[in-house]
Amino acid sequence: MSTRLLVTGTGRCGTTWLADTLTVAGLPCGHEAVFNLHRHGEGGWVAESSWLAAPYLPVPDTYTVHLVRHPLAVIRSFVAKGTFRLRRRPYGRYAARHVPDIAEQPTTPERAAVHWAQWNLMIEEGRPDERIRIEDITCDDLRRMAGKTGHRLDLDRLPPPSNGVADLGPEVTWRQVQHIPGLLVTAERYGYR
Repeated sequence: MSTRLLVTGTGRCGTTWLADTLTVAGLPCGHEAVFNLHRHGEGGWVAESSWLAAPYLPVPDTYTVHLVRHPLAVIRSFVAKGTFRLRRRPYGRYAARHVPDIAEQPTTPERAAVHWAQWNLMIEEGRPDERIRIEDITCDDLRRMAGKTGHRLDLDRLPPPSNGVADLGPEVTWRQVQHIPGLLVTAERYGYR
């Protein structure tokens, strides 16, 4: 019996790349198509990759993959995108609605760090079927995921990763964000040092 596939994470963790890769290889996968600021999973769909799905987990009849990426890379990418300049950014406001502690932080890196720690916890509480690090993903992993929907992929190598941000700006360091509750513990549990 085939089911639907949902990939979710924190955002800036590879959901666009993964949706594009699955689609090109033979499994049409939306990116923030059925889980976005206005839709929350309604309608008929087979595969979706969206960080905006996390508050709606678990999704019935759906194999859910928790996609993670190194927290400092995610935080830096969010800072570069300006997502957590909350007054002007609808995605940052969406995240803060679901994780109010985000808005309590004084700096953009700290807001992004709270998001990383608590959004991942929210996903874990939604009981995904598996967790995978974007840094470790293989063709076999994607074939296995697609197989949950009954699709077979034509995939013999992965495309290069892409970030979608031309200028990532300065590095974000552990020193800037290590005081954020849950950040270091969750990072270590996911294998990031």
